[in-house]
Amino acid sequence: MTAPLAYGTVGVVLFVSLAQAHALLVMRRPPPVPHVLAIWLLGAVSVAAGVLASDVAHPAVFSVTNLSVYLFGGEVYLFVYAASVGSLSVRIMAETLKREPAPDALQRAIAHHPSSTFFDIRLQSLLANGLLTQGVGGRYQATTKGRRWARYGVFSKRVLGVGVGG
Repeated sequence: MTAPLAYGTVGVVLFVSLAQAHALLVMRRPPPVPHVLAIWLLGAVSVAAGVLASDVAHPAVFSVTNLSVYLFGGEVYLFVYAASVGSLSVRIMAETLKREPAPDALQRAIAHHPSSTFFDIRLQSLLANGLLTQGVGGRYQATTKGRRWARYGVFSKRVLGVGVGG
């Protein structure tokens, strides 16, 4: 390939194709975001290796340029994918569209999701990812992995100046 951005562009196309193939053929459902992230990172290594193995005049420059294209395109896909898979807001809006042209379409869609749903979805995600466990008496406890992630989150917030709540 001789086009300056060909490796990055082809990488994005292959990443989206592999993610879809993984979803349809391997898991037979939308895979969790970490699976798609793993494919994305593997693709980044492949793009860099492809550029470095090719016969270009400035492999480091081409590698960085193509990685930038690949990582940006992949990030756009990941953002849309994560929103589509896990967002309750997207679910409510999709249900609203299904119920249109009824004048109370949004109210009907919201009625299927009590306010506790927002919390319950996040709690189930924490349990499924092994960050929390439910102990005796229904009390939740952070796992070792959960404590590590919490420390990382606090550190990241401090470094990025996000603050306590955000």
